[in-house]
Amino acid sequence: MLKKRFTRPFQHLQGKLILSYALTMVSTLWILVVVGIGLSLLITSFNAPFFFARILPEETLQAPPYFVHGSPDRQALSAWLPIVNENLPIKQGPYTFPQPIFISVVDAQGQTIASVGSHPALSDSQLQAQLSPQDLADLHAMLHDRHSTQNLANSEADGKLVAISSIIGPGGKAEGALIMKVSAPDRFELFAEFLSFVAVFTIIITTIAIILGIISGYLTARGLTRRLNELSVAADHWSHGDFSTTIHDSSEDELGQASRQLNHMAVQLQNLLQARQKLATLEERNRLARDLHDSIKQQIFAVSMQVGATKFLLRRDADAAEVRLNEAEKLVRQAQQELTSLIRELRPAALEGKGLITALRELATQWTQQTNIVANLNIDGTQPLPLTVEEALFRIAQEALANVARHSKATLVQITLTTTDDTVTLSVIDNGHGFDTSRQAPLGVGLHSMQERMKALGGDVQIISTPEKGTRIVAHCNRLGTGTGDAVAIPTN
Repeated sequence: MLKKRFTRPFQHLQGKLILSYALTMVSTLWILVVVGIGLSLLITSFNAPFFFARILPEETLQAPPYFVHGSPDRQALSAWLPIVNENLPIKQGPYTFPQPIFISVVDAQGQTIASVGSHPALSDSQLQAQLSPQDLADLHAMLHDRHSTQNLANSEADGKLVAISSIIGPGGKAEGALIMKVSAPDRFELFAEFLSFVAVFTIIITTIAIILGIISGYLTARGLTRRLNELSVAADHWSHGDFSTTIHDSSEDELGQASRQLNHMAVQLQNLLQARQKLATLEERNRLARDLHDSIKQQIFAVSMQVGATKFLLRRDADAAEVRLNEAEKLVRQAQQELTSLIRELRPAALEGKGLITALRELATQWTQQTNIVANLNIDGTQPLPLTVEEALFRIAQEALANVARHSKATLVQITLTTTDDTVTLSVIDNGHGFDTSRQAPLGVGLHSMQERMKALGGDVQIISTPEKGTRIVAHCNRLGTGTGDAVAIPTN
């Protein structure tokens, strides 16, 4: 639970970007720190004489009072030198230098006046045994050449360090010199010093890097996630058919270009849907016009013929006129039935809140009452069906019953709905006149509409009819309305 609570913020895009920026910043600064410290360590390790030379200058400033008229006060210098040895600033830069092998005061001729240390020089010696030829040459130049440097340090062949600092009298002349020799500093100790420095510096740098990474990641991610959220909201509106929502992104980057392309796509989809709606409306209008022409108009024309004949027979033969009126009444009733069927087709409310089985029962009952033709309904299987499949089968049942009422002169209709786990089949069988399918003209509008509805669901419609033996219409498709419709094997008897 604690792990999920900690990682939850980083599951979102903004959290991932912030984490990525922070890690990148920390990694970059770490690399820079490691490289910088490595270079500093490398440079410093070769500059020990530079730091060693900084020890003696401050001490030599205390020595001139011990040289009176060019003559050194040996007793005073012997007392002063141990004090200097105890107070030497041996910590210089990254180095902590060891205690001196010797620290000596020499006069203007280079002779030792006083010396202390682990191996002090002998009094009145010239330090030939303690110094290298180069160090002796530097000491001679420092004592006799006014233009020579007053402070220097050398690294000898054995790694030991020698520092020489001149003692300048009131007249600017070198009265003597202070010389110190130490062993080479411990490089491991130097490395340990660097490690402690790196540890503290790394903590500070890492903290700063994390803070900067979080701030920069948040600022960058906030703008990006806001733009992506706007795109997601627009896509959600589009998925519900609302193409009036657009993405407002005027930037010139890839996301801005994609947003403008999606806006263009939404406009095209809206235009396409409007065009399809207009086309569907036009097709439905044409179909209704054909149905009205093929049924209602013909029946009204027949009614007018019967009424005309009745007017002619009314005065001559009242019984014949009554027969004509009865025929006209039947034609009017048929026209009412046709209009009722067309109106029902325009109102798919028969399926609302009822389901296909209930809608078919009500359709069969109403149709029987309207046509006086018995319609039996048989249900085999009650697996649920998608609304698109239910509506298509209901429309096919309507069209099939309308054809029976118009053409077959049947007295009995059997409607069967069979549903399995994979398929659904609707059959409408009548005992009417039937027709010869081999001589029949191309499919009418209603039968063609049945075919289109089933093909849209990946299904099929078969029509089997034999003269004087009735007609069988079978519609078959996948129960979920997907897949390829296979032909249905239908017995001919």
